Amino acid sequence: MSFSEILRKINNHIGTHKVHLCPEVKGRLVNNGALLANVRILRTLSYSDGKYTKDECFTDSNGEFEMPEMSLRSSQPALLIAERFTSQRIFAHYENDVFLLWSSENSGINTKPAYAKKLRTLNGDISDEEILLSFKDNDLFHEYKGISICRWKENFQEVNNDDLYKFIDQDS
Repeated sequence: MSFSEILRKINNHIGTHKVHLCPEVKGRLVNNGALLANVRILRTLSYSDGKYTKDECFTDSNGEFEMPEMSLRSSQPALLIAERFTSQRIFAHYENDVFLLWSSENSGINTKPAYAKKLRTLNGDISDEEILLSFKDNDLFHEYKGISICRWKENFQEVNNDDLYKFIDQDS
């Protein structure tokens, strides 16, 4: 590990507020229904103050993987005027290809229950296309968006192309 990487990791533990970057992640990876073993899963997480972290794991013989909850410390939440958000990206690296299992931005420094539920059931088939999706937090009545090859049976709606452009325009 390089000296700058060591300093970055130490810096992630400095700050007055705990920022929750990502809840525990659990999932399964398949290719047209066939289990994918020993696939590298890479997660990159960042906070709006520029701090970031990354970790990885590998799928087991059942195609399943698991990553722990992740947080860091920051002084940015104490600022009166600051945009606070976390960014989550989870990729599967399989046979020289990269598949996006999850990409989303979450406002604030705390985990939203809807995000936690989605990330505990991150089941993807690499034969599926990436889609823009929306899901709601039933407790708060907020709608969230993400991009993924994963699909869910409940609280999941694919967003059509017209809405995709509206989503992109909102972020600019």
